[in-house]
Amino acid sequence: MLAAPELARADLVLATHRALGDRPRAPEEVVAVLRRLLRSPVAVLDDRGVPLAGELSEAGRVRLGEPVPQRITLDDGVLLAHPALAVWLAVELRGTEAARADVVPPALAVAAGAVQRWLLANRLELERDARSRTALLGDLLRLDTEPGADLRRRVADAGWRLGGWHVGLHIGVPAAVDTVARTQEVVRALRAEDVEAVVVEHGDGWTGWVTFDQEPTAERVRSLASRLQAAHRTLRLGAHMGVGRPHPRPDGLAATVAEASDAARLAATRPETGHFLHVDQLGMAQLLLEWTRTDTFEPAARALVAPLREVPGDLVRTLASYLDAESSIAETATVLGVHRNTVAARIARIEQLLGVDLSRPDERLALHLASRAVILSDP
Repeated sequence: MLAAPELARADLVLATHRALGDRPRAPEEVVAVLRRLLRSPVAVLDDRGVPLAGELSEAGRVRLGEPVPQRITLDDGVLLAHPALAVWLAVELRGTEAARADVVPPALAVAAGAVQRWLLANRLELERDARSRTALLGDLLRLDTEPGADLRRRVADAGWRLGGWHVGLHIGVPAAVDTVARTQEVVRALRAEDVEAVVVEHGDGWTGWVTFDQEPTAERVRSLASRLQAAHRTLRLGAHMGVGRPHPRPDGLAATVAEASDAARLAATRPETGHFLHVDQLGMAQLLLEWTRTDTFEPAARALVAPLREVPGDLVRTLASYLDAESSIAETATVLGVHRNTVAARIARIEQLLGVDLSRPDERLALHLASRAVILSDP
């Protein structure tokens, strides 16, 4: 190692090649091979620095925003990290093993290549499964009669149930979120709250449902909604979630999923509810949402609030939050995260630009619907 480090480096590279071969290897296999060859802690980290396989005490030291091989000095050793597509392969060399810090990087690069092959192969499989699940869900939601034998067979192959009572859910996320790659993260979050749900990549996020053998009581539905809300809080994806009512049979599945999607659309504009809504919380709001989807209402709504969109200050959202809060300037300030004097100044500006009096019920209703419609239709 000291007199001819290039020989030690070559031996380690060859040993890594022989152990891993050319086929894709799961992260757990790669970690086990490297841990044996390097006699040190090894881990595969995701894009947040959380271990997917293995363990490291100093994983947080990896600079995730710099996708290049890294060498980080520790108090009693060296941390080496190598990027592999969206993940990192890292090893902590401590004590006498730290003397191999110049020998290990090429072997780490070889192992990172094995992880990359596995990620690419796994991604292809995930995308095939996602397309199959999404197509099957689409066929179920378009049903207007009893499902045929072929559809029932496909549902059984997927492990889904058509009988019983279904409670739908929909999780919407920003366009930048990779829903295929994150599906298992959503499933784990639900299972952590004891929610066994079907989850399918659909629309702007995921559509899912929980099936009960018998019609669930109101208490069971409330308990499920509470657990879903707890799972939603653990998802750091900028997500908004809606939950539907219980409905029976295949046609009920489409109904509860539609309700959940409506609730999710409204939840996207409700920071005061944690961007989570159960359809039982909506009442008249759901009916109004259906009305604002019509082809005639949205252009009228945009024209009504157009003067507010031409000036800075996010006046449309301020107006919607103010009317949601029943004209409470203090509550609106809390929701928007601004000072109450800022809210008061914005409301005065809104009344001036639109030539309205927000104390008048008819004008309040029209502007409330218009502002909500515009917010929901904007990206």
